[in-house]
Amino acid sequence: MRSCYAVLSTGFLLILGCLAPIKQFYPGAFFPKDRTYQNQPIGFSLSYRGNWDLITDPNNMKGHRSTVRTLHESGAELLFIGFTVEKTQATRGIVANLNETNREYAEQMQQINKNSKVQDYGLFDDTVYNVPMVRWEYSSGEFRFVEFFFTIDTYNLRIAFWTKPLLFKNFYPVYRDIMGTLTRIDRK
Repeated sequence: MRSCYAVLSTGFLLILGCLAPIKQFYPGAFFPKDRTYQNQPIGFSLSYRGNWDLITDPNNMKGHRSTVRTLHESGAELLFIGFTVEKTQATRGIVANLNETNREYAEQMQQINKNSKVQDYGLFDDTVYNVPMVRWEYSSGEFRFVEFFFTIDTYNLRIAFWTKPLLFKNFYPVYRDIMGTLTRIDRK
């Protein structure tokens, strides 16, 4: 009987460990009315064109909690994940306080994904509305991705967008326009 209780209590503790709240290093907020994401601890905002819904609390990111925990263990944070209302496009924002160049950080992410089933189209130095960035384009599974790597002070950020390959060409300019709304804001 004791061993049965021990197994049950161990199982209960494991479940509680999985459900424990995830602490945010850099909490941000999404304002649906003006479709703007703001992150005051890092000091930036982005405005999304179209009908997007972004989730900024990692505790509400169902299906992504293991990714959130893995990023936390490496010192990074998933700032947000989002989708268009019809779920044909997605986005995410990740930050790591690494104080690396855009290129160094992008190359690290490219190297980490080298052994996964990614069709890599390469890294490109880019400037979006006077902000120097590195852009990484690739396909994985059924989706085509573009990620924009940039820095704010010592923070390395990557904002990704993805959709089906047939839609990617039409929406790539929209993703660039969204990145063009990148604005520095006061930190709190």
